[in-house]
Amino acid sequence: MLGNRPFRQWILAVLVVLTTTTGQAQQYFFGHPVIRNYKPEEFKGGIQSWGMVQDDRELLYIANNFGLLEFDGATWSLYSPKSGTKVRSVYVGEDGKVYVGSQADFGYFQPDKQGVLQYFSLADSLPQKYRNFDEVWRIYEQGGRIYFFTFKNIYSYAPGKKVQVLVPDTPLDFSFQVNREIYSLMWGKGLALLENNALHLLPGGNFFADKQIASILPFDKNQLLIFTIKDGVYLYDGHAVAPFQLSQEVVGNGLIINQALLLKDGNFALATQNKGLVLMDNRGRLLLNTTLREGLLDNTIHTLYQDTQDNLWLAMNNGISMVELSSPFSRLDGTMGLSGTGYAALQKGNNLYLGTNSGLFVSDVSSPKKSFAPVPNGTGQVYHLSQIWNQVMMGHHNGPFLVKEGQATQLYPGAGAWEFVPLPNQPGKVVMGTYKGISLLSADEKGLTFLKNLPGLEESSRVLEFDKDGELWMAHGYKGLFRITLDQKKEEITSVKFYNSKHGLPADHLVNMEKIGNELIFPAMYGVYRFDKAKDRFVLDKKYSSLFAPDEHVIEMEEDVQGNIYFISNQRVGKITFDKFGKPTLEDRLFNNLREQLNDDLSFIQVLDINNVLFGAKEGFIHYNAAKNKRMAPFHTRLAKFYTISNESDSLLLSGRLLDKSSGLELPFALNSLRFVYAASFYEKPEKTQFQYLLKNFDTAWSEWTTKTEKEYTNLPEGTYVFQVRARNIYGTISEAKSFTFVVKPPFYRSTLAYVVYTILGMLLLGAAFYQVDNRFKNEKRRILLDKERKLGQKEIEIRHITNQSEQEIDRLRNEKFQAELDHKNRELTYSTIHLINKNELLSSVKLELQSILNNGGRTPSQEELKKIIRNIDQNITSEIDWKQFELHFNHVHGDFIHRLQDQFPNLTPQEIKLSTYLRLNLTTKDIAQLLNISVRGVEISRYRLRKRLCLDRSDNLTDFMLKF
Repeated sequence: MLGNRPFRQWILAVLVVLTTTTGQAQQYFFGHPVIRNYKPEEFKGGIQSWGMVQDDRELLYIANNFGLLEFDGATWSLYSPKSGTKVRSVYVGEDGKVYVGSQADFGYFQPDKQGVLQYFSLADSLPQKYRNFDEVWRIYEQGGRIYFFTFKNIYSYAPGKKVQVLVPDTPLDFSFQVNREIYSLMWGKGLALLENNALHLLPGGNFFADKQIASILPFDKNQLLIFTIKDGVYLYDGHAVAPFQLSQEVVGNGLIINQALLLKDGNFALATQNKGLVLMDNRGRLLLNTTLREGLLDNTIHTLYQDTQDNLWLAMNNGISMVELSSPFSRLDGTMGLSGTGYAALQKGNNLYLGTNSGLFVSDVSSPKKSFAPVPNGTGQVYHLSQIWNQVMMGHHNGPFLVKEGQATQLYPGAGAWEFVPLPNQPGKVVMGTYKGISLLSADEKGLTFLKNLPGLEESSRVLEFDKDGELWMAHGYKGLFRITLDQKKEEITSVKFYNSKHGLPADHLVNMEKIGNELIFPAMYGVYRFDKAKDRFVLDKKYSSLFAPDEHVIEMEEDVQGNIYFISNQRVGKITFDKFGKPTLEDRLFNNLREQLNDDLSFIQVLDINNVLFGAKEGFIHYNAAKNKRMAPFHTRLAKFYTISNESDSLLLSGRLLDKSSGLELPFALNSLRFVYAASFYEKPEKTQFQYLLKNFDTAWSEWTTKTEKEYTNLPEGTYVFQVRARNIYGTISEAKSFTFVVKPPFYRSTLAYVVYTILGMLLLGAAFYQVDNRFKNEKRRILLDKERKLGQKEIEIRHITNQSEQEIDRLRNEKFQAELDHKNRELTYSTIHLINKNELLSSVKLELQSILNNGGRTPSQEELKKIIRNIDQNITSEIDWKQFELHFNHVHGDFIHRLQDQFPNLTPQEIKLSTYLRLNLTTKDIAQLLNISVRGVEISRYRLRKRLCLDRSDNLTDFMLKF
């Protein structure tokens, strides 16, 4: 059991706890912090920088030899005072102005109408006798006034008022502000306090009369910690001065302090003249010393500043550096004497062994100077480090090695050694995986001894583990898994069974093996699997597989003593933790920055103890301090500049604070091609910060994430737009979206005034057109009416003509019909008349015959009877019934002739009326005589009488008169 992993981890945890309790300083940084350097060529400024400060927008301002540097996380800008002198100090006032002090000048920067910082000198308003001073090294604000400190005078400025001059009795050295109090060192007198616009020597302050003070910092409620440049550090309680003891590691040889800074975690950072950056705790013990060798640009640091995200900025003699003090990650690389890619690690006591492709290295972690030295005979590819029987074993390309007494000794020459695994319940035996199979070693307190190779498996055996049943498993990354059964003595292989995709695994290759919770799990090409012994197959482990993406391949997993699991996959690096109910939580945001730095050959994780984890990197190792919680401070995205684009050049519209405050900016249509420049106030790996933008009323959705810090839009149509931009840092944290509203006004021909003019003109044109149309319509209407009237007249004529023709035709047809009817009636009358005539003729003949009979005296009926017959015939001849029938038809045919004749000539006798009707029928005199039963002579006489009745002339024809009547 001495060799199993949980026990080793427990031992390591105890050792680390003991180490941390006896020396907190040793655990501040395990390796070197991540440093980001900015060379003068990058920020285009002078090599020397001095004061530093951030404004409320988290923009960084730096006093530089070439002027005032501004850094927004993406872009450096340089602003020079009008004199072009070196800027030595900088301060952002509560009014938002950036106050600067330079050589023989001081003043402030404030934005112009475009938001570009412009310099305004305050020193130019001074009387000539106060104008002669050298440099302004300090700027402070107190009681609504800004104080500019030179070595000669103090200048006090209240915004909107004249500059006041405070002239001390003696020359001054550097000044300091602590807890809103301003202190200054008076040469030859000591430390003084500024009160009521005058410097007053403090009790005990004369102790510093001949000492240069670098910084004054609060130590506790009652004491100040005073750092001198080269005369040590002291505690001051307002009355007396006492030395503050620094460890020898801090003091070193000739420590020169340029500035000290109280960090947010309570430790102190020292900017030195010759030793780079020094961190110490409140007991004066060294925590970290970072110099040019560890990655700084220079060993001379002028000024320190800790930003809102706890990064430490260094203004140096040759460039600017940022140290990620807040990061839980640190580097173990070439800056510590380590070379090559990290493959193996092991901590034994205070010694930390690291194996790379270059060899084995060791460092004493208890030493303040954490550096690595190569282990003799350890050169070459190292694969694995194990501690067995208190011995350090190394798996090496040349075979197994024992590390003892500061050097590596090869156990025996042979094939490369991958890994050492103690046999369960047999602490004296160790199984070793080699290039050619498995070997058996014996282990004791003296070391390891090769026993023999185990035939039966000739595969390269890099990953070996025993399951809880005592069976040995070997994972081959390109073939599958081997289940190896040993004999009872664990000295021979009795059987080997091979498993691949035919046994439940998703693929034959990329199968790994990990021991988590004393059980074997098998991360495959995708998904995490367990072996079901009853089914002799691999089944998906839902507990772990559910934590990863369906296509995610887990490469490496390592468990700490609390059951937390660190992992590396093909997509990310992270940590799995479990709550008290066993519910897992995966955290990967904090590790986002690691993936591209890690070893992509044989990924490696080593848990040294509960708080310290090593990841194999392309260059050495990355150390993760689990006890150092990274504060995910919110950061901001801001619009830096707003340009209009043209063919010739881009023109700046707004920038800086004015752009932050501006909203609803109206732009003429000619400026409808725009460029936005933006940045995020996140300074860790700013080149990895990504941005996403959206132009409302133009874009339909947020853009894809991009590292570009600007966006152009061309030929925007008129309208109101809202440009939004947000950032995502390396930890996946997304800032709030920054919005900017602007209006693109329509072109003059589509402006409101234009539309009013268009409306008026349109109305006038419409009116004119309407008038024209109306006039044309009226004329046309008149013409149409006239034409219509003409046509109607013609139509009326035509209609009248047609009507006449129709009427004539109708009359003709009616006449024809009437004539036909008349003819018919006439025929009927004629027939009736003929009938009557025939009847009368018949009767007349009968009458004549009867008369003849009577006259002849023949044998005939009696005379009376004959007379009677004659009378009846006479009655029939003169029957009124026939006449009435005739009269009815005659009137119908001849237009009521009889009635009209009677009306006009009422004196006519019935005999004369009958004569008139017969004349109308144009009957002959003989026929008329027959009808009237008179003689022809009687007819003539009746005609004569009728003429008299009708009052006709002799010349008038009676028949014609009757026909026309």
